[in-house]
Amino acid sequence: MDSAFSIIPDHDLKFLRYTHSGRLTYEDIGQAWTQLLSMPEFTTMKYNLLSDYRNASFNMELEEADEIVEFMKNIEPLVRGKKQSLVVEDPYSTAGSILFQQKVYKEVGFIVKTFSTLKAAEEWLTMDQ
Repeated sequence: MDSAFSIIPDHDLKFLRYTHSGRLTYEDIGQAWTQLLSMPEFTTMKYNLLSDYRNASFNMELEEADEIVEFMKNIEPLVRGKKQSLVVEDPYSTAGSILFQQKVYKEVGFIVKTFSTLKAAEEWLTMDQ
């Protein structure tokens, strides 16, 4: 299964909608972050991030999630206090996402929560706006 992603700003709700389908690898996450870091909505307009992985299958080792957290330390000023909601459906992706959310908050201050529905993820991202 090939992989594909898109990142589309939602200017009304003030978040970026990152949708991924297919196999999701460490390299795919890197490509998405490269694009995010080039978007003014993320870097200067303080938009939060909704990552929709419902049509993706995680193909990463847990150590690679640790590498993502290490990368996030380099961009800590951009992500500290920012919110990301992860929407996942399968148990492996859910478990990995929960482990990631705990570690990235503790080490970088990036507030990540895992959801099983798009509606709940959107509501959490837009709370307090």
